[in-house]
Amino acid sequence: MAKAVASTSAPGAASGTHRIAPLWGTENYNMWRIQMEEILSDLDLYGYVNKTIIAPSKTVLKTKRNRKDDKGKPLPNYEYTATNNKYTKWVKADQKALSNIRLRVDRSVLNLIQGCTMSANAWNALATTYQVKGTVGLIDLQRKFFSHQMTDGKDIKEHIQRMRGWFQQINNISPGSCTEANWITTLIASLPDSWDLFSQS
Repeated sequence: MAKAVASTSAPGAASGTHRIAPLWGTENYNMWRIQMEEILSDLDLYGYVNKTIIAPSKTVLKTKRNRKDDKGKPLPNYEYTATNNKYTKWVKADQKALSNIRLRVDRSVLNLIQGCTMSANAWNALATTYQVKGTVGLIDLQRKFFSHQMTDGKDIKEHIQRMRGWFQQINNISPGSCTEANWITTLIASLPDSWDLFSQS
């Protein structure tokens, strides 16, 4: 059964919606990450996630000048600490980024990041949990990619997305190790007998 599609009007968007399949695990993480990077970039929020937009200081030092006492005599300048408006705006934008991430993950995945208060923390937690790395991960992905078989009645679009996700993750770990020719032949070989006519065309 195909996964549900997350639909939401993204905060900060001028118009339109961004619809993508929610993140549910390792199998669709790579595709989800790419799509989320596009969404967050379109909303000018990706800099908060990858920490290229640094948080300003929470407070700023201000000075009161031209002070006078009750008799009108001049008083020395007075320095005080005030809330930094730039920090307040930064927090608001970062929360928009965090909200966009939370709204596009499965409920089971949401449990992992519900305690995160900053978008970068949530983003990194998802990467640590679902991004496949290392030799063991590569072998597991190759096993899934080359041996997976679609059963009759399953959604072909979901099957192709899953296979493509494995293909891209393999090449992310080991660039060039899986060619487009491998992709085409493996995809065709993974289709059930009822798709023989399609495979031969």
